[in-house]
Amino acid sequence: MLFGTYEHCMDAKQRLTLPAKLRNKLSNPIYLTKGFEADLEIWSKDDFLLQIKEHLNKISDQKDIRDLERIIWSNTVEIGIDNLGRIKIPYNLIQSLNIEKDVFILGLGNRLEIWSKNKYNQHKKELLKENS
Repeated sequence: MLFGTYEHCMDAKQRLTLPAKLRNKLSNPIYLTKGFEADLEIWSKDDFLLQIKEHLNKISDQKDIRDLERIIWSNTVEIGIDNLGRIKIPYNLIQSLNIEKDVFILGLGNRLEIWSKNKYNQHKKELLKENS
């Protein structure tokens, strides 16, 4: 199980070191995809495929299924964790979500989320405001 919040920095080569507690629970390859919010998600292969099936099963319209498949598959990359525990995040994903050097890595059970530090702090404030 993946859990916790970790503050990390991406280096100049777009590499991000995953916390040891989290990377020890992941095996190569892993899948990096755009989340449904302003985040990136990291999945194991089995959990990723299961999640896609669950999303697609909730949709009855064939066009909507194809549209969701396009969004998911075209924004997903298979990546590896190097010997130093780093992943290389493709530039197009960084750019499309305006992810900056400083990030939060969140463990959310079966996946990780990567958020720009500023965006996550803003998102967290909005959540707390809604629930107070």
